[in-house]
Amino acid sequence: MRANSRRVASRTFLFSLFAAGAGAAVAASAAAQCGRHQPVHELPDVRPDNPAGPAVPASPGEVLRAAGCAIGRNAGSANALLATVPRSVEERSQSASFIRGGRRCQGLPTEIRTSAQLVRGAAAESLYEAQFAAPPAPRTPEVGVRPMTRPGPSRDPAATGLESAFALAECTAARSPELVRALLATAPMTAPEQGAFSALDPAFLACVVPGSQIQVGARGLRSLLAEALYRWSVAQRDGPAAQ
Repeated sequence: MRANSRRVASRTFLFSLFAAGAGAAVAASAAAQCGRHQPVHELPDVRPDNPAGPAVPASPGEVLRAAGCAIGRNAGSANALLATVPRSVEERSQSASFIRGGRRCQGLPTEIRTSAQLVRGAAAESLYEAQFAAPPAPRTPEVGVRPMTRPGPSRDPAATGLESAFALAECTAARSPELVRALLATAPMTAPEQGAFSALDPAFLACVVPGSQIQVGARGLRSLLAEALYRWSVAQRDGPAAQ
């Protein structure tokens, strides 16, 4: 990471439900915090092609466009990225390779600097867009989806603290796939995106584990929701064979 990377202002979601029977006041307080805007540091951690290149991270839209172009040429590269353990050495390596492919696909003269998490989310979002023009119908009985977080020898120990955020995204995608789909249909960091996040507040509150506290920026949460929705959709389409 470079110390002079700019800070990215992003919506922060803070869920704090300390007891299952805390009542409507706590739920209302958590819902209100969902709409609060606070600065969140999301520093790049994907090594650029040229270490002496620009220090300014790419915008979410730029990362999405690169991901879409890369998938159009080689969807296997995105699947390889999603097969890695989050916050692992393998994820960083695959995300760097994937986003380089997106840059070359677009013919961009400079590297795309961003985080492995956001590259992963952009890959999942682009795969979903390419494969699910129409949303898949939920299966009966329900098909379980393998959790996004899995133990791995090379996983960053800091990932342990993110497990609640992953679980929240997985629950939300399974509970309200149409609302997550509506979120992904918006351009990142726009008023429509904020409105789509607000529409998800009831699902967030229903999915958050009582007593847990989750803090995640809007960009990171969108990435988690994109991967959760893609995995859930593949499971509905392909059934148990998808696992």
